[in-house]
Amino acid sequence: MQTEMMLEVEQQHTDTLGHLNHVAAVRILEQARYAWYQACGLFDSGSGSGTGSGSESGIESQPGRVGTVVVNINYDYRRECVLGERLRIISRGLSMGTKSMLIGHEIVKPDGQIAIEGKATSVVMDLTARRIVEVPACVAQYLAPRYEPGGAGGADDAGVGFAPPRTRG
Repeated sequence: MQTEMMLEVEQQHTDTLGHLNHVAAVRILEQARYAWYQACGLFDSGSGSGTGSGSESGIESQPGRVGTVVVNINYDYRRECVLGERLRIISRGLSMGTKSMLIGHEIVKPDGQIAIEGKATSVVMDLTARRIVEVPACVAQYLAPRYEPGGAGGADDAGVGFAPPRTRG
């Protein structure tokens, strides 16, 4: 599944070089990612999809009970975006582990060229228990499996999205 939103570059988005500031771009992509989660039904009190993918409690359907936490961001800035440009922001689910999900993003210029592209890895947190939970079924249905059981660590194997120390051998 993919979501899209449009945004015009405004003065508040630019820096002293007169183009879209990298911090503003990250904030824009965070808004786009949140819209993708909403389209999946993650924060929808009517989703009722608390089955499958290990989400037996259905907490994703309880308003204010879950939130997403970014554990890794990697964006490539390919072209300038300048004041007044109307940009298309595309978000799509790429893959998932047991407790993490990878969301892809593109910011596309009016001429169709990709200005910024990249990926963000996130986890879902139970805000009451302050623990990371498995990817809810309402989101998992839009993602392909990424990790194999007994994988190499990362957010799927550790608390609150921090990877355990890796050993070399």
